[in-house]
Amino acid sequence: MKRNLLLFLLIHVLLTGCRANPEKQLNNGISAASVIRLIHKGKPVLIQDKIITGDLDFTRSGNTEVFSTSQKTARINGPVTFLNCIFMGKVSTVSNDGKITTTSHFGGNVSFEACDFRGEADFSNTTIEGSVNFTGAIFREKAIFNNVTFRGRHNYFTAFVSEKHFSMQESLISGESDFFKARVTGKITFQGTVFTGTARFSDMDCDGKSDFSLTRFGSDALFTYANFGSDFRMGNVVVYGRLDLISVQLLSAAWLSNSSFHGAVNLTKSVVNGNFDLSGSTFFNGEPIQDEFVVNSPGRLITDGSKIAVFKEFRKD
Repeated sequence: MKRNLLLFLLIHVLLTGCRANPEKQLNNGISAASVIRLIHKGKPVLIQDKIITGDLDFTRSGNTEVFSTSQKTARINGPVTFLNCIFMGKVSTVSNDGKITTTSHFGGNVSFEACDFRGEADFSNTTIEGSVNFTGAIFREKAIFNNVTFRGRHNYFTAFVSEKHFSMQESLISGESDFFKARVTGKITFQGTVFTGTARFSDMDCDGKSDFSLTRFGSDALFTYANFGSDFRMGNVVVYGRLDLISVQLLSAAWLSNSSFHGAVNLTKSVVNGNFDLSGSTFFNGEPIQDEFVVNSPGRLITDGSKIAVFKEFRKD
């Protein structure tokens, strides 16, 4: 009898324990639909330490304006903040029903600090008037920020992790941008993007190809102590501030060709394991600083057609 009673109690404890974990997870979760309802109220939204279930589509916020017969804008006026959250589904700020494309416009700050994106994150065609914060974010699938407009003073992507492809093409990034200590397993591209303020890529670690072609930097572009495991492309760019490629490890070829560098270019202590192509580029602030700069064989430094601008004082005869 005692033995049967003990067995009954043990089974009861086990069953109770099994029921406890799902309840705990449920209490820690919030549906994407609930998030949209909070945003629709128009008040500041703060969600912390939550698991967001389902696909989160910001264009469903309900505050939609018609721009044309083929385009609508979903306006989110208040600040939106997610701290240490897990997004189980896709997160997107653009939708298309076949005839009409709806994009998102955020009137305040947007933060996804220390968030874990388990599905694809698509922030394409988004306008954000305030500061942007993706510090410590983890992107498990593609992270797409193409054609975004960030108008705030600060844009933080500090120490973000991308396990696949990270893309921020054809975008306008106002204010300062910080990609310090970013870790990217796949390809990263900023092709055609305009940075109006200082852009920091220092200590970035990228295993895949890196594409900064056609990019325009209105101020300094800083890559100190960065590591690039594959091709590094920075052709046809304009840098109005200084370009720091100091103590950078380039494990493959690098292209800085057909570009205009208006500030100082510093290559001190950088190492390249392939060709380093400066052909067709113009340096308006003198020859690049090359102290302890090394191009390992069989790679070589290519300077065909590159120019050092010389300014002479204008004299009226």
